[in-house]
Order: sequence, then C-alpha cells, then structure tokens
Amino acid sequence: MQSRFLWPVVVCVGLVLLALVWAFGDREGLDQTAGWAVALGVVATLAVGIGLMAIIFQGRRSRRDRLVDRNQHHGQR
Repeated sequence: MQSRFLWPVVVCVGLVLLALVWAFGDREGLDQTAGWAVALGVVATLAVGIGLMAIIFQGRRSRRDRLVDRNQHHGQR
C-alpha cells in the first residue's frame, strides 16, 4: 500500500478504536446498550461513507458517464 493511502487508513482505524474505547469504557451515565448503539452508529456511518466513495470511484474509472453524456449530445441512445 502506498504511503499516501496508508495514513488515512491509520487515522480512521484509530478513530474507530477511540470511539469503541469511549463507548465501552467506564463512564458514568453510559450503559452497555448505549455503547453498542454508538459502536453500531460508527460502523454504519463508516460503511455508508466508504460505500458511497467506492461507487463514485468505480463510476469514474468505468467512464460510463462520459459515454452516456456523449450519446445524449449526439442524439443517440
């Protein structure tokens, strides 16, 4: 993995671990159910964000949007 892609991965993993420690640590007023809710929220948010970025990345690489745009300008379908 290239170094320019490695640091964002390390930061994201660190933030997830920090959120899990915060959610499941000894904190007054936050029970285990709330900890699981926080963990599930973090994982779901990351999954949605990563999925949307992957869709955009794959769409740009496939160049299908350019092909559709070119066909619409020429009156083809």
